[in-house]
Amino acid sequence: MENTTEPDSDRVITPLREARRPLFEGMGSLLLAADAVTAAEARVALASLDTVVGYLRDTVIPAHHAENYTMLIAMDGILGQPGSSDIIKAQHRSINAMAGDLLKVVDAARADGDLAQYARYLLPLLYGLYAAIRVHLESEEDAWLPLMDAHLSESQVGVVVENFSRIMAGDSPGAQSP
Repeated sequence: MENTTEPDSDRVITPLREARRPLFEGMGSLLLAADAVTAAEARVALASLDTVVGYLRDTVIPAHHAENYTMLIAMDGILGQPGSSDIIKAQHRSINAMAGDLLKVVDAARADGDLAQYARYLLPLLYGLYAAIRVHLESEEDAWLPLMDAHLSESQVGVVVENFSRIMAGDSPGAQSP
């Protein structure tokens, strides 16, 4: 899935969209892994699942943490109501919990050496994560980022992006995934 908002429609938010691009770029790995689970040999399917686990562990979960401490704090300020972005935080928790569930199933499948018996657990998680992440990202892109673009200055967005990137890189206390 590609970010569908035209860059020239942004006033100042483009650097944040760019910082979030890896979230979009990795989404397809969820669908590829689902296909591999049903059609590929176990070795190929496990490699595909490893790619998904890496995307979730190294991109999605850190991005959620980074958003909670940057973008969502800014949104609460824009909306003038602390907690106004709690729905997004709840989505982060749900997606992160599903990612944890997927990791457990992948670990169990790898330990048993029989991927086929775990397909009934893997497929709903892979497709569910794809749908949840896609809806989540699209809602942020279509609703939250335009509000930020309309109400924040270029320097404020710069601070959000700098802190977002720093937290994504693990350069803050508690930035590592659970």
